[in-house]
Amino acid sequence: MCGIGAVLGAGVAVGVEPGQVPPQQVLGALAALAGRGPDGAAVTSAPGAVLVATRLIQWDEGSPEQPYATAAGDRAVFNGELFNLAALQAQLQMPGAPEIAVLLEGLRRDGPRFLQRIDGQFAVVARLADGTTYAARDRFGICPLYRAARPDRQVFASTIPAITALLGEPEQRYDAAGLAAIVRDWAPTGMTTPYAGIAQVPPGAVVVIAPTGEPRCERWGDAGEPSQAGPAQLGSAQVGAVPVGSVPVGSAPARSGAATASEELAEVEDRLRAAIRVRMRAVGEVVSLLSGGVDSTVIGAIAADEGARRGLSLWVDGDEETRLRQQRVAAAAGLDLIQHRLTATETMAGFRDYVRTRRLPLVRLGPVGMTVLARRARAEGVRTVLSGEGADELFCGYDSYRLIAARAGLFGPVEGLAWGQFGMPEVQLGRSDRWATAYWKGLVALGSGTPARVAILRPVAALLGPLLAAALEAVETPGGSAVPRVPGSDSPVGKALRARRAEDVATLLAGYLLVVQGDHAWSEEGVELRPPYLSALVADWALARDPAQFVAIERGKLPVYGVLRRLAVRRPALADLGFAKAAFRVDVRLLLLHDDAYGDLRAAVAACPPEYVDAPALLTRLDRARAAGSLSEAESMLTTLAASLGLLSGG
Repeated sequence: MCGIGAVLGAGVAVGVEPGQVPPQQVLGALAALAGRGPDGAAVTSAPGAVLVATRLIQWDEGSPEQPYATAAGDRAVFNGELFNLAALQAQLQMPGAPEIAVLLEGLRRDGPRFLQRIDGQFAVVARLADGTTYAARDRFGICPLYRAARPDRQVFASTIPAITALLGEPEQRYDAAGLAAIVRDWAPTGMTTPYAGIAQVPPGAVVVIAPTGEPRCERWGDAGEPSQAGPAQLGSAQVGAVPVGSVPVGSAPARSGAATASEELAEVEDRLRAAIRVRMRAVGEVVSLLSGGVDSTVIGAIAADEGARRGLSLWVDGDEETRLRQQRVAAAAGLDLIQHRLTATETMAGFRDYVRTRRLPLVRLGPVGMTVLARRARAEGVRTVLSGEGADELFCGYDSYRLIAARAGLFGPVEGLAWGQFGMPEVQLGRSDRWATAYWKGLVALGSGTPARVAILRPVAALLGPLLAAALEAVETPGGSAVPRVPGSDSPVGKALRARRAEDVATLLAGYLLVVQGDHAWSEEGVELRPPYLSALVADWALARDPAQFVAIERGKLPVYGVLRRLAVRRPALADLGFAKAAFRVDVRLLLLHDDAYGDLRAAVAACPPEYVDAPALLTRLDRARAAGSLSEAESMLTTLAASLGLLSGG
């Protein structure tokens, strides 16, 4: 990936006159984007537009220098990858053209409709010769794009620090609603950011700036809809040739006239294999991220078939179970393993660096672990990593999907359910089996709705400052994207699951891709993350089916487990891995055990502004938790938020 920025407006140019962009602001933006593009940096200034770009070279096709300009006067900056580039080149009759040229020409011919044909991850700002500007982001939000509107200009960039540099506004005021969104969704979602006057271009959206009239933000596509990227050839078999089934994939037999379970799974594997194959195209080595879970194991095993040599993993100091499990997964998949041990000292240092360089408060330390792992990847000479993001959302892997299905009777009458088959809840790992049975019985039989992520913080609600508490009360949970129905295929429970999936894709996945397992954790370190499950090939297959097919009482993601069984025919060790839930998590508990790290953490919390968190009361609680050797999830999350705000305040 790369780093991009743009300042657009009448009279905008690089210079020191009123209304121009001073050279030091341009240099500040390039410095803010340097980690994203270690292979080069450039600036273009034209009447009404200043464009900046830093480059991380992943492949060479044509002449991909950026910012890009045509003889006709079109200009653009682009971050990301178009994985179906060859098909797009053929459609536009541009053989050998670079991605940015293809994207610019497609926008010139068809406007934002062209974006529906893309299988890729991208953010682009394109200013056409006629004065029209398009600033767009991919359908799932893998690549970030921030926006700041001022009376005389529009500013776009890949990062918040680049935005503030181009604006010449280094000091930003918090937006309480944006902070509340981070607490509620664990990451900025939709258009929100933590700062007043700075917004995100939402996933699947485009900002259109015409020569006259007001800028408008509109959707060009929806993450919950199948794309229009078109079918792809997989050897002699064409994707999409198998009809839609109506039964749980990989478990029960299909009705007459529908695809069999084995045919469905063969198609999923073919699509996933094709997505991985094209995502392994790079100038250097591509490795596969191995968390120890089923999603990344499937990706790693197929990547090994396609020529990958190494996997990449992270384990927390002292967690021998996770370390050994990752080694078993790598061996079963046929990969050598780069395995990094995360210490308390490294976690605190990484936390400080992440918050101060990304300018993003956190409520969980997962992004810190991924940032540290990205640095290890770069030290190993790796700049491209495959990951398993998207499987839980597309294939209904979270507990909430089984909860909805159980209440709707998908697994049989509620009063007759075998509660022990549900297993341990994903947010309460480490409890007893008896506790888990009582949890599921109470939630399914007696409860309504599904637990909200923000509910985890209720035990520490009294420690919230007045501004943040008021914002959390006022903010409304954003609804999911509008999702089309596949005629005749959705069961009643499937409709409920589809609605839940749309919300998860729009909020949970988009935020996770931005902050944790995606751009800001990896690209800022010069490493590109590529999630094959979010390819058009795989996502469209999942979105075209009744999601009730994907869940059983024991687990969700039945197609993913089905593909694993197919892979185990060739690699039998995969069948022995089991994939029980594991409590692998980077959180504040690790810092409590180390004197220096805990001292640094306390100092950061103490600097938190009182309008957001009652830091003295929280520190008292933290000291007690450290003495007791126990810290709740709520305490860990609030501590992470308070320390983030303290670090941003100079603590």
